[in-house]
Amino acid sequence: MFIWGAKGVVADLGHQGDRPCPTCEKERPFHLMLQYTARHFWYVFKWVTGKQYASVCAVCQRGQRLDTKTIEAKLPKPPIPFATRGSWMILVGLLAIAAVFGVIDDTSRSSSRETYLATPAKGDRYVVNVAGLMQSPQSKYLYTILRVREVKADGVEFDAATWFYPGASGPNKDMRDGKLDQPGYFSPTPIVLSRDKIARLHADHAIHSIDRAPGPGLGS
Repeated sequence: MFIWGAKGVVADLGHQGDRPCPTCEKERPFHLMLQYTARHFWYVFKWVTGKQYASVCAVCQRGQRLDTKTIEAKLPKPPIPFATRGSWMILVGLLAIAAVFGVIDDTSRSSSRETYLATPAKGDRYVVNVAGLMQSPQSKYLYTILRVREVKADGVEFDAATWFYPGASGPNKDMRDGKLDQPGYFSPTPIVLSRDKIARLHADHAIHSIDRAPGPGLGS
C-alpha cells in the first residue's frame, strides 16, 4: 500500500523593517513570509512544491510577492528544513542502489547459468517456466524446480517438482526454506530433456536460474 499526502505551510522568516502600508495607509512593520506545499511519500520521503515568498504587513496581512531566486540568494541558509525539502533524494538514492545491485545480480545469475548449462551436474536445481513443455498449460507462467538426477550423453534426467508458481520467487523461496527435502515435493517419475530442448528453453528465456550446491570444501 502506498501512502502519500500534502500539507500547506506558511513560515514567518522575520521582520523586514517598517514602511508605509498602502492598505493601512500607515507606517507598519513588514515581515518576510514563505508559503509552500510539503508533499510526502510514506511520511518519510518529502519534497516541496509551490514555493512563494512575500513581504507582508504584520497588521492587515497584505503585501506583495517576491522573486524566489532573488530572495534565496540573500538568505544565509535555506529556510525549509532538509528533511522536508530534500529527503526525496534518499529515496532516489535507494532506488539507484537497488537498480545497481539488480544489474549485478542479473549479470551474476546469467554468468552462472551459462556455465552450468554447459556443464550440468547431479543436484543442479533449475528454476524453470515449464509452461512451454506442456500441451495445454493452465497459465503462461508455471515456474517450478527441475533437479538434475542424472547427466546422460544426449540429455539430462530431472526430478520434477510437483509445485508450480506464477513467478520465479516461489521456487527460490522453497529452496531457501528447505522444502525440497520434504516428502512428495518431487514427483517419483523423472523427466528427460534433450540437450536441444534445454537449449530451446534457454533461448526462450524460460530458465530463470540454475543453483549448484557447493562441492566438498567449498562451503558449509
